[in-house]
Amino acid sequence: MVKKNGIALVFDIGGTKLESVVIDSDGNLLGKIEKVQVPFTEDKASIDDIFPIIDSKLESAEKRNGTIAGIGISVCGLIDKESGDVVVAPNLHWYDVSLTKLLSERYQEPIFVATDTKLAALGEATWGAGKGYDNFAWLTLSTGFGAFFFLDGKLFEGERGFAGALGHNTMDDVNGHPCGCGRFGCLETFASGRALERNAQAAIDMGHKTKIKEIANGEEIRAEMVFEAEKMGDETAIKLINQLVHYAAIGIGQIINILDLNLIIMGGGLVKAGEPFMNRIRAAVKKHMFCQEAADEIEIITESLPNPALFGAASLVFMNMQNMSESNEGISKG
Repeated sequence: MVKKNGIALVFDIGGTKLESVVIDSDGNLLGKIEKVQVPFTEDKASIDDIFPIIDSKLESAEKRNGTIAGIGISVCGLIDKESGDVVVAPNLHWYDVSLTKLLSERYQEPIFVATDTKLAALGEATWGAGKGYDNFAWLTLSTGFGAFFFLDGKLFEGERGFAGALGHNTMDDVNGHPCGCGRFGCLETFASGRALERNAQAAIDMGHKTKIKEIANGEEIRAEMVFEAEKMGDETAIKLINQLVHYAAIGIGQIINILDLNLIIMGGGLVKAGEPFMNRIRAAVKKHMFCQEAADEIEIITESLPNPALFGAASLVFMNMQNMSESNEGISKG
């Protein structure tokens, strides 16, 4: 059996940031969530440079917290649910990376790798706002735009575990922008932090008078700069964020229309812009919903955990270790 005092060492590898923490089997954080930039070599995330980060956390966890049940890894990409291979992680520029194998060869602890949106949904279902719901969707609006579904009381993964690639539904493959996945006009090229940053830079390059340029002061444009300019009444920033809200609402409305959900849990960096931004999304989503009754009843809330993907990674560790324990008990009894 998995010991009650067992701990999970968990990591969330996002498009720009890598977060890590230790979580116990009751869903308690053992320490603060640590955040570093994802190390890149040339144009892709460097696994070799991620290893030392894991090494350091593992050594620290063993000294302070005791029995490690396993290592859970959340990745912002499509993960094969059988092999744990990264099929594609556009924002990391990873394609067909055998991440589980690479980690298992280096570490003695059990390794569990899954897509970030899947784990965020699992985290909210296990310890967060989704607990007690049979049906909901978890969405991230951040560097990219992704989703995962919790249906009929369990995760809906699809045949290969790839369900929920909302951001890579095509919006406009003729006039759209290139996407990290290699195609053109995906939804997340219209509704994401990177889309907002790209459009803000384009507005500056075209000579628009905007406070975004003043706030940036020669630095690379970041999404939070656009939100800051919007609070100052900057017309360009207002227009850019309205555009982002419009496309995000189309994607969310499509999910609700297809699955007939009453709960959407949203997370990601852009959601941290606050309730005024979320209220605009809520209002815009209703314009793209087919059923008025559903529009009246839909709840769109923000994530209830500091990083649901980390909690989901811990839940995945404990679930798998519990299943392995029960399987071994069955063999010994047989």
